[in-house]
Amino acid sequence: MFRNATWAFAEGLRAILSEGETIAVRGQTTREVRSHLIRIASPLERVYVIPHRNNNIFAQIAETLWVIAGRNDMAFLSRYLPRAADFSDDGKVWRGGYGPRLRNWHGADQLKEVTELLKNDRNSRRAVMMIFDPAQDFVASKDIPCNNWLHFIIRDGKLHLAVAIRSNDIWWGFSGINTFEWSVLHEMVAYWTGTEVGEYAHFASSFHLYDRHFPVAEKVLANWKGKTLYDFGFASPRFSTPLEEFDETVARLFATEEKMRQGETGLALEIGSFKDSFLRNCLEMLYIYNRHLNGADREEIVSLLEALPANDFKIGAVEYFSRKLKSRDFLNFQGKERDFFQFFWGEKEQPVADKPAESHSFASILAKLSALHYKKSLVYKDSWKKHGEVLGVFANITRKYDRIETILAGGVKTTSDESLLDTVGDLAVYSAKYLTYLAEHYEATFKDFTQQYPPQEPLERYWYNEGFDAAARLLVRRYESSGEWEAIGNYDACFAAMTKYYKGLEDVLINGDWRAPEPRKCSLAADLAISAIHYLVLASVKEPDNLQKFAIFIERL
Repeated sequence: MFRNATWAFAEGLRAILSEGETIAVRGQTTREVRSHLIRIASPLERVYVIPHRNNNIFAQIAETLWVIAGRNDMAFLSRYLPRAADFSDDGKVWRGGYGPRLRNWHGADQLKEVTELLKNDRNSRRAVMMIFDPAQDFVASKDIPCNNWLHFIIRDGKLHLAVAIRSNDIWWGFSGINTFEWSVLHEMVAYWTGTEVGEYAHFASSFHLYDRHFPVAEKVLANWKGKTLYDFGFASPRFSTPLEEFDETVARLFATEEKMRQGETGLALEIGSFKDSFLRNCLEMLYIYNRHLNGADREEIVSLLEALPANDFKIGAVEYFSRKLKSRDFLNFQGKERDFFQFFWGEKEQPVADKPAESHSFASILAKLSALHYKKSLVYKDSWKKHGEVLGVFANITRKYDRIETILAGGVKTTSDESLLDTVGDLAVYSAKYLTYLAEHYEATFKDFTQQYPPQEPLERYWYNEGFDAAARLLVRRYESSGEWEAIGNYDACFAAMTKYYKGLEDVLINGDWRAPEPRKCSLAADLAISAIHYLVLASVKEPDNLQKFAIFIERL
């Protein structure tokens, strides 16, 4: 389970390169893992902006619109994806194109059929869209559908989507188009059925990477920083076109796009006439790209980029043109845009072993702990809470606290495999994870707790392992709103605070009724996590080399 597609991509690369089997298929070398299941909690976080991935968001938008419109012609797609013709038998169409199969499967429009089925029976397990067709796909061809089957299911008011794929290239397939296009289809059907977008499950029988991408994949992993643009507050534009208006709206969209590719300008009013913010934003993006293809100068492109809404599409567009214009200072970034690109570009990466020691803020240390949490979650899954609140969650917290107490109070030397800072970091992670447990099991109590720290986030954002990021943002707000920590400038005082919050939590869970929705659980868990993180903040000043070793350990994990 991953928060979003970017996390799934990064860890998918890691899995393929570290665990994959090298095989040759049709004369090409790949590294492959089999029967690979990926679950994504927030599929609408669909835009990839990750160092060295060099994604083309404009091509993703164009291909997605082309699919949902039911098209498979090269005349449209090749403008945005020139290599598309390499996978066509006749240079005119993709015979295995998903569009006609989804919109006209032997006379059935599967989008409409599935929507009506789910509207009539919200518990149905029959909402299936087929792509692979045995009647026409057991042939020799460059284009046999890789994505084969889509299943929509509504549970607890959320629409979940599962996709089964026979063969999936993580570079050009999974991250190039699949997670983007299916998230759009997912959002459309959710809108039409009056449900929330739920989980996306992606099953690939063969999940692989071609050898031509091995070197750049290594660069992606070496420079992966453990945060995505969505950690900076960006969101996706929302789809909102009624089903009965969809085909007419899409036809009008493609008519507008045709004017763009022919070089027409002055289309702002026509684009603005689209009420649907997702489709309107798609057209704005395609207009910029077509102006670029038609030779517009730098000033025009920059002006168009500046006018885009401040969402994930804009971030993807800016990153793309920073490569095309060979510049990073062509826009006057403000607010979260500035914060993201400062983080994303940063300084030129050095080899990990040669990185100098650096001081750390509370938020930057918490970001590293977030990366630690997600990496360990890939291995240990939900084992941290398997035995419940006391025997599972609190037992993990106790184990880490006891070790810290033994080292600090008893003067015991640490072992080579786990330093004191490692243990303090683990205590912070387990305490923050406890907040996600409390959000899931004591909803009203946790909601009351979050009211103190605006802006509030939907309660479900805190649930499960994916809720760690929301919990981390809450911890930053609590830390920054308290004057307590500025006065704690040494280890002894910090450990005393750590002990106070741990003992308070112990008293509630061991001496009280641990099943009760006790509000102190939330505040004590939060402050225990904060005290551990503050200890690491102090370490960044008092023993920067040791904290740097801890940071390197997380990067290499």
